[in-house]
Amino acid sequence: VDRWGPRRLMLGGVGLLIAGSLGVLGTRGLWPLFGLRLLQAACYVVFSTAGVTLVVLLARAEVRARRLALYGVATNLAIALAPAATSALLAVAPLATGFWLAGGLALLAGGLALLIPPPAPRPAAALGLADWGFPRQLWLPMLATGLFGAGFAAFFQFAPILAERRGTLAAGTLYTIYGGGIIACRLLSGAWIDRTSLARVLALAAALMAGGLGLAAVAGAPLWLGLATLLIAIGGGLFHPTLIAHHAALLPAQPGRASAAFYIGMDLGMGLGSWIFGVALELAGLVGLYGMATLLVLLCLPLLPALGCSDQRERIR
Repeated sequence: VDRWGPRRLMLGGVGLLIAGSLGVLGTRGLWPLFGLRLLQAACYVVFSTAGVTLVVLLARAEVRARRLALYGVATNLAIALAPAATSALLAVAPLATGFWLAGGLALLAGGLALLIPPPAPRPAAALGLADWGFPRQLWLPMLATGLFGAGFAAFFQFAPILAERRGTLAAGTLYTIYGGGIIACRLLSGAWIDRTSLARVLALAAALMAGGLGLAAVAGAPLWLGLATLLIAIGGGLFHPTLIAHHAALLPAQPGRASAAFYIGMDLGMGLGSWIFGVALELAGLVGLYGMATLLVLLCLPLLPALGCSDQRERIR
């Protein structure tokens, strides 16, 4: 992203999604379909990383978290609305329509990307072996991101099991509460995040998310389960733009690399956390799963003094 520019990478992601979606229409074999699924996943990785990098480049540092929060609202709206809209469409149209729609939306996204004013060009340095890793100053923020990502995975990946075993709220209702909560949080909290210290924002995010996960471990009544979901959503709405902005501040000359570091930390936390939670679910049920998730999120708190020190150094610069 830093060498080629975010808009060029976004257009590359558009091409990957068009190929990955429309290619399904003429493919029958298992392995070719698997390859097309990889193209679709690659589109998500490329487009989301480049999109976040573009926001980082276009937004001034003092309002960056606010802009990233608004960018996240667009993603949350798409995730909330697209499944229902697609299901309604497929009820009256053949399956192939869904893939054509995906390709058309990808093309529209590419057209919109071309309308965004390009950021100021940056000198392209030679790509060295060290560029395939991440600088030491990003390791601690990546760890914090991974712990929050694990907490997110505990809800998002296991909400259907939570809904089935508790039998009070449907999984769709939980996702709707989560979507509404995180969108509202992003819209209302962006300006506050920009003027508040990193440690304070992340402490509140960890407390809210851990509280929601802990409540989910024991809640049975619809009211308490809904409240648990809302707390998790607000915690997610706080940590996500905060940590992306912090990664970017620590590596200002390479915003693409900083954005990639955030997403790698997030994805590793979600992936490894899901494995851990699966074992916890087998051994101790939902209480064990959400108890473990609560513990992992609370492990962010001992990291905050060191994260706060790095944040202060960036503010001084």
